[in-house]
Amino acid sequence: MAVMKRTASWIALSLAANVLLAGWWLKARSVSKPVEMPVEARLSNAKEEPIIALIAPVVSAENPPVPDSVAAAQSASWLALQTDDLKEFVRRLRAAGCPEETVQDIIMAEVNRHYGARSRELWPDRSNKPFWEVEKSDSAENKKNRERSRKSRELQKEKAALLVELLGVNPEKERRKADGWPDYGDYYERRYSFLPEAKRETVSKVLDEFDDKMQEFYTRNRGMYDSQYRTEQKQLEAERMQALAQHLTPEELREYELRQSQMANQLRHDLRSLTVTREEYESIYDIRKKYGDGIYNYSDIETKEARDQVTRNKEALEVDLAAALGPEKARDYKRSQDHSYQELDRLARRNDLPVDTAGKVYDFKEAAEGSAKQINANTDLTPEQRQAALAEIRDATQQAVKDALGDHFNTYLRRGGWWINNISPAPRSPK
Repeated sequence: MAVMKRTASWIALSLAANVLLAGWWLKARSVSKPVEMPVEARLSNAKEEPIIALIAPVVSAENPPVPDSVAAAQSASWLALQTDDLKEFVRRLRAAGCPEETVQDIIMAEVNRHYGARSRELWPDRSNKPFWEVEKSDSAENKKNRERSRKSRELQKEKAALLVELLGVNPEKERRKADGWPDYGDYYERRYSFLPEAKRETVSKVLDEFDDKMQEFYTRNRGMYDSQYRTEQKQLEAERMQALAQHLTPEELREYELRQSQMANQLRHDLRSLTVTREEYESIYDIRKKYGDGIYNYSDIETKEARDQVTRNKEALEVDLAAALGPEKARDYKRSQDHSYQELDRLARRNDLPVDTAGKVYDFKEAAEGSAKQINANTDLTPEQRQAALAEIRDATQQAVKDALGDHFNTYLRRGGWWINNISPAPRSPK
């Protein structure tokens, strides 16, 4: 009987305790959740304080205040971890059982804070420049900015090396790779990313030197693209390749040329509307390099003999391309260089039209213009018959293009479709 009484007492005490706990929980839930300070504000307020001070837990209903004794113990434990020696800081964090990803986050924040300050010293006016002031483009300012950019790249390399030294890896690089980005960080590194690691620093210095020369060249000429400009540009390109040849194998130099030379930059523009394999790209590259800029009718070409030579170069280039690529691919290449086809291709891609739309409409164009040429050359037709035949071709072609482009037909008329009316201009309505 006594045992039953004791059991009943324990049950009563337990129920009372549960009631008290439920009341405390309800009271805690009723406390309004404080507004958490944005991360940017916390970083701003922290100024130059160590980043470890920014990761203190936020007090909220889900994370209620801890007793003073526990808070003091936590504070003491954080103080025991903090140190200005980043290597020792890493060791302490790992020894304390801190997850490796969190260790990386803390150390990257410390390193970024340090190098961010140094970067701001390089570009003091970048964030404070009045919006109404236009960037200067004089030679002295350009030279200063190139030097700043060079030092900025050196800072980034130094930072990356420090992260590897502290953590064994560069977390920024690893996370870029995990997100699907290439393992190089910027345009400058991309230029030689295919080379062995041991050669990249040397090649970087060579390219930086010629970057300065090219920038001075561009500033001096200020967009005056004449024969003198082209000659000097070729000379600088040849000097750069000669300088690289002193450090690269023939295979490495070939790879650089295919990727980063002036001709490679031109082909990146010219091949936007054409899909090619690497082998086809190399064939096109070598043929284009053979003729250089001799296939362009520049405005400063004055003599008929020089203009005729350009025509012969174009014809010879088409023959070489057909031999290297085959007639069909050579035809695709030729039309991809036509401004009218490029406009069609951009319109089709932008509006998710079927993949063959640009080619189909371009075929309409070639067929219509070919038929119109034959009719215009037919001397047996009267002017009225000729006009009627041309109008019939124009109308049929216009309907075919409308069917292919749908709602985008009128847009195309304004952006490259002028050739339709040129087949047979519609007669003007009487006033």
